[in-house]
Amino acid sequence: MEIALHLGAHLTDEGQLDKCLRKNRSELVDAGIIVRRTSDYLNLMRGAANALATGTDTPDFMAQLTAAMKAPADARRLFFSAPGLLTTLSQVTDGTTLYPGTMARVAAYRHLLAGAETEIFVAIRNPASFIPALLRELADFERAEILENLRPEEMRWSLFIDEIRQGWPEASLTIWCDEDTPFVWHRLLRLVSGYEPETDFKNSFNWFDSVMIKGGAEKLAKYLEVNPPVDEAHRQQVISAFLDKYCDPAKLEVDVSIAGWDETQTDVISELYEDDVDLIRNMEGVRFISP
Repeated sequence: MEIALHLGAHLTDEGQLDKCLRKNRSELVDAGIIVRRTSDYLNLMRGAANALATGTDTPDFMAQLTAAMKAPADARRLFFSAPGLLTTLSQVTDGTTLYPGTMARVAAYRHLLAGAETEIFVAIRNPASFIPALLRELADFERAEILENLRPEEMRWSLFIDEIRQGWPEASLTIWCDEDTPFVWHRLLRLVSGYEPETDFKNSFNWFDSVMIKGGAEKLAKYLEVNPPVDEAHRQQVISAFLDKYCDPAKLEVDVSIAGWDETQTDVISELYEDDVDLIRNMEGVRFISP
């Protein structure tokens, strides 16, 4: 059986991959691909991983998991989308490290899902916007703990990805930048689902509502329906043109003041992120998706 694990990161996808694939559930089921709500499996998977950390195994875990997913015996692929499988939002960073403890957590899932052919999918995001967005989601005391130790110039997604590789070396690992999502979105839907529809997935343009003015995503969808792209490069050209015309800057703005940064520090963090992305792009065992 194939397993597709979309592990976030938090505050990147906002559940859009999961929502879109569930809108196409009937077609996916016919192809042997099972997609369920995160609530159907999150506690089961997280609980088994926690138990394993204390020395308690769950030998019938796969049977429990397939039952929770209501997967028929002939299902070929199970899709899971939950950043919470790695950690809670408040534990995403200790101020210097992104997703501390990833290796042990991933190794636990490796053990629990032994025998499955697993693919892991993760979006990364510029810490210059990721950390301020994270801080705004936390309770005051949680925010204060992170701010006390916050050193964003030490944060490296490459270290997080390396821990995934060490914790589950045989799993396929696909990485992309959240900032590139509009240009790789339709490719991602196919990759994470393992399904190649003859046309676009239903509701696949809903994601663009998160970055466009009202009606912009609908105009983009209608244009591409009437003028199907000849290839992926053509699709990206069309998307780029529509983003230039219909992008809503207010939806992209991130107030970094909550982190206490000035423009110079934000620029430094962004430059370090770009260097880190270059490193990740060339990491062994990583499929990096870019426009």
